[in-house]
Formats: sequence, structure tokens, C-alpha cells
Amino acid sequence: MIRMNQSKFNEHFTISQLRKKSVICKDDLIIGHISDVIFDSEFNILSFILGGSQWEELKELLGIIDDIDPVIPFDAVESISSDFIKLNIVKSKIKHKLIEGVIPSNSFTYSFLKRKQIHDFKDKKFGKIVNLVFLPSGESILIIGGSWFEEISEKLNFKENIDLILPLKYIESINEKRIRLTVTYEDLRVSINNKPLDEEAQRKYFDSQIISGNIEMRVIERRNAIAVRDFGRFEIKRT
Repeated sequence: MIRMNQSKFNEHFTISQLRKKSVICKDDLIIGHISDVIFDSEFNILSFILGGSQWEELKELLGIIDDIDPVIPFDAVESISSDFIKLNIVKSKIKHKLIEGVIPSNSFTYSFLKRKQIHDFKDKKFGKIVNLVFLPSGESILIIGGSWFEEISEKLNFKENIDLILPLKYIESINEKRIRLTVTYEDLRVSINNKPLDEEAQRKYFDSQIISGNIEMRVIERRNAIAVRDFGRFEIKRT
């Protein structure tokens, strides 16, 4: 079991892994599954948005019922086990996203970030977000892949089955169309030319990140697509 301590975990986990776990409040009631993540303007994790069953999500999409997905503050997560995410608050204390102020106006959701094309500092397109990783330090990183990144890898005579670790500190700006980085295509050569981290090396590297700001842009070997890619579907918008 992973236990939280001052917004830190003992090991890393991905948004793909979180979505498979049931969220249980302090009343021992299952209240849903994580569907999205809310970040503040500095990309600190503020909270998680929960989704209901597929049937409930469909009825919300069709306007049959109100879209009142619960919003869980990050520090309300007490522990994470193989099957459950345990909260330290009761259901009656949980607010939903339609309540004014629950989602700050200057915040970003992961779903908003995920649909953006990644551009370097010179506005060259080179990839897209394929997953989100939470580190023991309490910070999060993006995993970048996609056809544009693979083309760059080919041009550098590197093998295709790689992705890129992108710390959020390398994001320069975000607009409705793209995420622009502080680094250029040429800067990426330094990372791409390094030996990619295999699955075990990735695990050790991510789990070793206990101090915020230490993780760097690195190349990683792509795991099984089903295990690694984030296929979650949910409402896409900037909050």
C-alpha cells in the first residue's frame, strides 16, 4: 500500500493506473473513479475529479442529469492500495465541480493539456502527451510520444520505440492549440542520444525522485501500449 505523507508517495504511479482503482471515502463508501487531475498555474496538483459509471457519464453528456462530478483535494488522499484509493474525508464533506470556487479559474486540467500538440521553443511540433506520472516528491511529469517524436528519433538514427520524460518545468506557455517548451529541437538531442531507460530502470528512476525539481528530461523505452498509454476519455476543457 502507498501512504501519503505531506503530499508525497513512497513510489510513483500513473494516471492510467489510478483510473483503475475505486475511490473510497472515510465512510467506507465507493464514490467513483479518478477521471481527471486539476493543477494550479504553477502545475502543482490541486485535486482530482471523480467520474461515475459509464452510464452516468453518458447521461451527463446527454444532459439528462447534472454533471456534478466530485472534486477531491490532493491532501484528502490517505492511501493507495492495489485496488483502492482511500480518502480521509467523509462523503458529506466532498464538494462537486459545479460549486463556485471548487475549481479555480486559473487552473488547468490534465484533459486540457492532453489534447495539445507539443512544440519546442521555436514552435516545431514533435510529439503529444501519452501519459501522466506522479512522483514520490509530490510533483508530476508528462510522458511524450507520438508520430512526430518518432520521426525525430528516426532522423537521429535512434530506434522508434521510445518516449520522452517531460518535467513540467520545461513548459514555457500554453494556449488553446499547443504547449510550448523552453527547449528547442536541438536541445532534445542531448536526451535522445542517451541510452533509454528500460522498464526496470524507469521504475527505479521514478521511485528515486523524492526531492521536487530533481527529475530531468530523459528517454525511456516504450512499454506495452495497453499498459502505458493513457486511453482515458473525459470532458476536455480549460477550467
